[in-house]
Amino acid sequence: MSQASESLCLIIDERSETTTAVVAALRRIAPTLASDVTVRALVPPGSRTRWALDAVFPEEAEVRLAALPGLTAVVSDTESTLVSNTPGDPALIRSTSVATNLRALFDTIWPTAPVLDPRLRLRELAQAEELRRVLGCLQEGLIDDVAARKLSMSVRTYRRHVADIMALLRTNSRFQAGARAIETGLLPRRSTRVADGPVPADIVNRASPACST
Repeated sequence: MSQASESLCLIIDERSETTTAVVAALRRIAPTLASDVTVRALVPPGSRTRWALDAVFPEEAEVRLAALPGLTAVVSDTESTLVSNTPGDPALIRSTSVATNLRALFDTIWPTAPVLDPRLRLRELAQAEELRRVLGCLQEGLIDDVAARKLSMSVRTYRRHVADIMALLRTNSRFQAGARAIETGLLPRRSTRVADGPVPADIVNRASPACST
């Protein structure tokens, strides 16, 4: 799909496992796409998946609303398709006929699919940015009152955002929410490289106590 020369057409369902896998795949290929590739997406009304798409394609993606339950697909030109109609990881199918049929379905729905109201989209983008800041605090492991002060909001508002994030990502814990946010590209992966330099003497002394003779 990274070799797309004209278009990527996305059909996104609301199943968390498949959506996570598809968005993760899109995040990997996005930096390699040619600048003139058209990216269009159909997402269910009320879906928050488009926030993840905004993180992957900040300017390029055009999003419209359509519900196609049970189908998630990414059509690259009319040559290959990343598709899933069952929960779990999608399959890459290199079949012109499959891609052509899915593209025909997409093109049939697209002209009449509602376009997001620009004002609504602006509010959603602003909220998405705020939620990413909250996610950043979760990633740092900040306690609620510290995170709320950092973001200039009340603890109650911060906790409401955390609850929204967990519902959005369909997770049961804050740790899971942070991990899922990284998987979907809402948060960057943190480097685990340890800085070079001598180990402090007090740590060495505690780790290697002198042996008595």
